[in-house]
Amino acid sequence: METLVATSIILIIFVIASLVLNNVFKSITLRDTFSVSNRIEKLMYLYQNDKLSLPYDELTKDYELSIEQVNIGNIRYVQIDYKSKSRQNIRSKFIIDEK
Repeated sequence: METLVATSIILIIFVIASLVLNNVFKSITLRDTFSVSNRIEKLMYLYQNDKLSLPYDELTKDYELSIEQVNIGNIRYVQIDYKSKSRQNIRSKFIIDEK
């Protein structure tokens, strides 16, 4: 009888541990923005070296990316918007256009 109880307790602990780890790994993959950040850096390099014309739009399976020029006052900015398809949130980044 004790063996059955000990086995069931161990199984319950392993199930709970696997569910917790699954949730942690899922949240890490949803918050991972390295690929989009890396892509933005590449596109900004291309823009600064006149290899990319604005406005620019890009759609992938993970995100939607758009880059455009914005004038605020006398200062020109490059506005970068990217939207995660899995989380449905939009993030914006403004960079001063030095061209």
